[in-house]
Amino acid sequence: MLEADDRVLVGVSGGADSVSLVLVLKVLGYKTGIGHLNHGLRGLDSDGDERFVSELASKLGVPFFSQRISIRPGDGNLEAAGRTARKEFFRSVCERDGFSKIAVAHTRDDRVETCLLNLFRGAGLEGLVSMAPVSGNTIRPLIETSHEEVQRFLLSSKESWRTDTSNLDPSFARNRLRHEVIPMLEMSFNPRLRDTLSRTVDLLTNEDGWMQQLTSEWVAEHAIHSPGMVSVDAESLRLVPIALARRAIRTMLRQLGSDLFDITFDRIEAVRGLLENGKGGKTIQIPGELLAERNFDRLVLREVQDDATEFDYMLRIPGSVHISELGKTFRAEIANSSIVPEPSESIDRVFVDGGRIGPCVKIRSWKPGDYYKPVGWPGGKLKKLFQRTRIPRSQRSRWPVIVSDSTIVWVASFPVSREFAPSGRSQKIVTLEVL
Repeated sequence: MLEADDRVLVGVSGGADSVSLVLVLKVLGYKTGIGHLNHGLRGLDSDGDERFVSELASKLGVPFFSQRISIRPGDGNLEAAGRTARKEFFRSVCERDGFSKIAVAHTRDDRVETCLLNLFRGAGLEGLVSMAPVSGNTIRPLIETSHEEVQRFLLSSKESWRTDTSNLDPSFARNRLRHEVIPMLEMSFNPRLRDTLSRTVDLLTNEDGWMQQLTSEWVAEHAIHSPGMVSVDAESLRLVPIALARRAIRTMLRQLGSDLFDITFDRIEAVRGLLENGKGGKTIQIPGELLAERNFDRLVLREVQDDATEFDYMLRIPGSVHISELGKTFRAEIANSSIVPEPSESIDRVFVDGGRIGPCVKIRSWKPGDYYKPVGWPGGKLKKLFQRTRIPRSQRSRWPVIVSDSTIVWVASFPVSREFAPSGRSQKIVTLEVL
């Protein structure tokens, strides 16, 4: 969890749990700093928390980092909004000031409450075992310690703490669970309920880790990654156990940068539905500007792009031009010899009869109705060629087409057009290339 040379940023609200955490880490000799985010939700009380934490940092002789933000009821789920803001604040402090770990003061009670809340909301195994002791560079040293033990420690140490009155507000689901539901369950069913559920979460954590390892290995073996996109053979994923398929979809979404917070079970099931036969061309929108689509025999998860983006550039011969919409550069060069070269083995380069094109060519996006006669292929509409070679619909509108006047010379990744292919009578050979 911690190495001797770690610099630890401790998230301190002023409450008992976070105060005890920073005190313990300081006593153990770790290099610590204190981070405090003032949400401004409780007016003067919020300001009082910030002063208390600042004074605590001064007393301990550790650096203090604070920030004030404004979260209002209109911002939606206050707990979720506050959690997101804290994560971003702690991350920025770590990057700026060189902290290697973030320590947060979640206790055994918090873990049990989160497990129950997620259970009531219909979470799967991953949701039930949230609040791992170590998650990336975030650590939870008190995750096996009860809130009651924390308070006893502070009282015996004669240390004070702040009480957040919003933790008593029954309008928050966690507060109702903490103060009403769990005490009732302890009284009616199991007086050691928190210990029992904590042990259950430990068991489930081990099970979840094993299942996630199997999933990661399967995805590593079967998925194909490219910038902003990951795909997998639909039939292969359809044939695995349903639990593995769901986890694989979630794993691939994480690989695209999703935090999965707003992705419901129904949405994962909708994506899994794309694995069935007859779903070609179907798409599912995913929160976080992501998209799932069935492209022929593959399930593709990708970032949402502006598929309708059009581009139109002029490429002088010789010369080069960068297509910003594609992030690619095209180059035209005049060959030193008029001897007809062997056809290029690279899909990113073709040779063209320079006598049949002018001093420049145009590079533009595909348009409906484009007609193309590539060497070695039957001529026809470019759309049919895309379908035959299984170019996904999402990529067609961004596929570069090189034209001279209004006639297609070359479509990137395909052979040169027959009427522009060099021959023994060619006086000048031009090389067109994608870099």
